[in-house]
Amino acid sequence: MEADTVAGLLSGTSAHAPRLCRAGLAVLFTLRLSALVVGARTLWWDEVGDLACNASAESCRRTCFDAAFPISPFSLFALQLVVIFSHALASSWHFRPRGEGMGSWLQPTLRGKQQRLWLHLGSLLAKAVLEGVFLVTFHTLYSHFPVLVQCPPSPPCSPAVTCAILNAGEKDAFNHFMAGSSWACLLLSLLGTQHAAVQIFQEASGKAPRKGTARKLSV
Repeated sequence: MEADTVAGLLSGTSAHAPRLCRAGLAVLFTLRLSALVVGARTLWWDEVGDLACNASAESCRRTCFDAAFPISPFSLFALQLVVIFSHALASSWHFRPRGEGMGSWLQPTLRGKQQRLWLHLGSLLAKAVLEGVFLVTFHTLYSHFPVLVQCPPSPPCSPAVTCAILNAGEKDAFNHFMAGSSWACLLLSLLGTQHAAVQIFQEASGKAPRKGTARKLSV
């Protein structure tokens, strides 16, 4: 697999994006994926088992967990990475050079540079929106990871059941790392969007930069 294809899959961008933007997004995706793999084997291995409750019933502990975490932060970040990578796969498929495999259904319409730039702009905007949606969801649900959880009264739980979350500090640090990485990806996507908009304007006005200038912009 060529390096450009790998960079496109990891960054979710096409070759029209600035190289520093592509490299930053690729590195951040790799770090996020590595953090999820390590977290799945350590901090988030047994989320329900990490609840230390003052009630012995296992059903109460599970009910308390479901009430406190509609979707756990780890599951939310894992879903985010799956969606981001699916977007990267679609982007890489649409931008693959003609003649490689069957190509994309969009390729017959992407003969002009301006059409490719518009698709590149739309792809970056979609990536920024995806990052933003998951960030809003995360900050709405878990602005701060709780240390204690007050369980709501239910048939398996008495009204005074409280659960402490083991390794809450480490889990909170993990969440902040994943959210910070997502914010960085959002910023890089917006910077790439600005760069694409400038390219489209220059192409439309007939002021496309020379090769030397284009290289400087892409660095």
